Amino acid sequence: MDDLPLVHDGRNEIVVQRGHRNAYDHALRAAGGVMVEVGYLGSPGAGCHYDWQIEAAITPQTIAVACPIMDTPGTVSLPEVAEVAHRHGLPVIVDAAAGLPPRANLRRYLAEGADLVAFSGGKAIGGPQGSGLLVGRRDLIESARLQMLDMDVYPQVWRAGREALKSGRLPGPPHHGIGRACKVGKEQAVGLLVALEQYLAHDEAAELAAQAARVYRLAEALDGLRGVRCNLSRPAGGVPKAEVWIDHELLGMSAFDVIEALETGDPSVCVSQGLAPRGGLVVNPMTLEDGEERIVAERIIAVVRAGS
Repeated sequence: MDDLPLVHDGRNEIVVQRGHRNAYDHALRAAGGVMVEVGYLGSPGAGCHYDWQIEAAITPQTIAVACPIMDTPGTVSLPEVAEVAHRHGLPVIVDAAAGLPPRANLRRYLAEGADLVAFSGGKAIGGPQGSGLLVGRRDLIESARLQMLDMDVYPQVWRAGREALKSGRLPGPPHHGIGRACKVGKEQAVGLLVALEQYLAHDEAAELAAQAARVYRLAEALDGLRGVRCNLSRPAGGVPKAEVWIDHELLGMSAFDVIEALETGDPSVCVSQGLAPRGGLVVNPMTLEDGEERIVAERIIAVVRAGS
């Protein structure tokens, strides 16, 4: 803990499929991890295809295997990854920040072999934006917890780490861990707990139906708008979304132009930019109250008509 992110014994390699590399694995690298990619580039995606490729990358320097929840063609599934990792005594770390809904995923990834799963507290759960859930093996979670605690304490009265001292796992209270700068406040912890209780008490089917109704109403409002096409997408068990496609040649404006105009207008409307390079923007109804989808539609119509 004192040395991190430096790892002097060399055990800092985290095996990950090439198709699972993403900007958020910076959290693993910031803690001292070195990502070791497996798989190839090319059609149908950044494929790994076979679990032996993961196994072949494991060395005495490997500390974990990362398996974020991503819809990437050609990657080996979480259960297969876990089987290989556990055969070598390695934990599997899963980034499932956007893995809800369905609520069943709170336990599904653990059942499929994950050892640590991170969920966002500020997305589907509706808790504080700076909060999250870490679920999985108690010893690994305890290790993460120790990284963020206040360490200005004497060993005689260090209750938070008493078991670690008794077992000899720690020789004494370390200095502040690498997670201290990202500490979770009491207000965030309590806020997330309340939000989680409310999230689990909700009628998930009714909530998803209400979200679907919002995107349908959005699509209806945009129907017939020159140069605009609206598709509805819904992953299995996930949030239904509206994909709004902009005909650049016909309108003389790109999806990026529309997104910027929406954000800088009044009222400001922020949409997902994931499809912008291909000419689309995405409206997620999870962030809308009933009726607000009409405001979004009105703003899109106004921006498109003003720009064309």
